[in-house]
Amino acid sequence: MNAAPARMALDQIPSAPTKGLAVGLTLPLDEFTAKPADGYAWKVAVQDQWRSCMARYGFKNFGPPQASDQAARAQADATMGRRYGVSDLDVAKKYGHHLPTDIKEPARWEPAPGAETAVFTGKGPELKGNTYAGKEVPQDGCRGETRRMFPVPQTPEAETVGVRVFDETKSDPDVLKAFAQWSSCMKGKGYQQSHPLEDLRSLGIPVSSPTAGKEEIAHAVADVECKQQTDLIKVWNGKETEKQRKAIEQNAPKLTEERAAKDKNAAKAAQAYTVAGNR
Repeated sequence: MNAAPARMALDQIPSAPTKGLAVGLTLPLDEFTAKPADGYAWKVAVQDQWRSCMARYGFKNFGPPQASDQAARAQADATMGRRYGVSDLDVAKKYGHHLPTDIKEPARWEPAPGAETAVFTGKGPELKGNTYAGKEVPQDGCRGETRRMFPVPQTPEAETVGVRVFDETKSDPDVLKAFAQWSSCMKGKGYQQSHPLEDLRSLGIPVSSPTAGKEEIAHAVADVECKQQTDLIKVWNGKETEKQRKAIEQNAPKLTEERAAKDKNAAKAAQAYTVAGNR
């Protein structure tokens, strides 16, 4: 049997955009939220434990698709890289305002009906009491066992603060000035638009199709070119950074407590990811 390929080192998964106008950009609250590497390590650790648990009951080929390391590497470009709207000219030229389609997470998966689902969930007529094939099944099945072993590294308080601060930036005088400059640039390209996050459907630009049309691509290219010309993303990110620092000071106790729990859960998943990869 061939050995499984070595797992990617988690530090190879970027936490900031790797291309476009937002390359390298971060925010202070990033310290308090789960990074792409955290989410990826958690997914892999969970899937590993599912397989290990299910194998105890004879399901040797339990088959959730592997989490995508490509998708994990692209996550920063899809989040911070789109925080202020499309920011990568090459992507705009190919995909318009759509997210790139060349890197995808695995398709949604469900266990096979019958005994496999019963052992996985801990519910089903195939179980005798709380046993299967003479072995006790954990509460809520292998899924429940895994959930207790690897809690999600989540940070709802930090995310709530981040959303509130982001909304505040939209009325900041410096950001509004940058919006006006960007809007003037867009007007020169034939588009009447007051800010980059305006609903494009209200402008008559269709964005609901599976792929971008020529009209959408032309608008997205103009959008990025005007952001570059006016330095909009740098200005916007700078003001958001200032406001996030203040918000962190104001919410320090809750954020610090939440970060500690997140770090603990992320570290446990990362350890499992690394140990399994070294077997």
